[in-house]
Amino acid sequence: MTTKLSTGSPVVVGIDGSDLSTVALAWGVDDARRRSRPLRLVHTTDKTGRAAGEELLNAASMRARRAVPDLDVSTVLADGHAADALLKQAAEADVVVLGSRGRSGFSRLLGSTSLQVAMQASCAVVVIRLAGEDAPPGPSAGRVVVGIDDSSRSERATDFAFRQADSRGIGVTAVLSWIGPDIDSTASPAHEWEQAAQDEQALLSERLAGRREEYPDVDIVEKTVRGDFTEALVHESPGAELLVVGSHGRGTVGGIVLGSVSRALLHRAHCPVAVVRNQ
Repeated sequence: MTTKLSTGSPVVVGIDGSDLSTVALAWGVDDARRRSRPLRLVHTTDKTGRAAGEELLNAASMRARRAVPDLDVSTVLADGHAADALLKQAAEADVVVLGSRGRSGFSRLLGSTSLQVAMQASCAVVVIRLAGEDAPPGPSAGRVVVGIDDSSRSERATDFAFRQADSRGIGVTAVLSWIGPDIDSTASPAHEWEQAAQDEQALLSERLAGRREEYPDVDIVEKTVRGDFTEALVHESPGAELLVVGSHGRGTVGGIVLGSVSRALLHRAHCPVAVVRNQ
């Protein structure tokens, strides 16, 4: 069922009735409103639970319409596995949003549905995590944080981060990782490391030059990291509006096992995490 016709790619939200699913719905509604996207709500069930599934989707649809009365809202009740249903929807979605864990319909534990969708979806996937109450606001509170590696393969993640920041009217903190924590920094003279750090800072500025022109109203903070990339991003995450990271599939880049950083952040970040798979 749909409130009105739409031509844009939808914001897809996985609905299962859990608390995190409710938070994911609110995130999706706000994102669809800000970026003028239709909203599509998805739930999976078996044949015996279709009536309950319809009721759950109707309640979520009503909640979305109360929040944004003119929002284009549609629902999908699918049979089968939740991850399969969301990956199918991802093929035509702008972004998929779901909780990091939930009831039997979606994300029972991180590492099952939410992890599978985040690592395999063709579009960006936002996994909603509840912020740790013991974590005070970090250096990037109120901003979008994006992790950038030393190749060009994090371009899609960077694009997504800037679109999100621009739609929210907030800044971006771009973090570039240029050496892994297992490299012996005493193996070369100090001045060589200083020069390497300057070179990496220049590389980051160059990588972001086009974004400065395209998004002149977005404040940009540049940070380079020589060390553990995951720890650096976790450090930036408390209070952040969103943490964006790429996932490149199999293989390695710059000594980092591809997918390991995004996987770790899905477990440890103190804010919603967007995984944007390189294609």
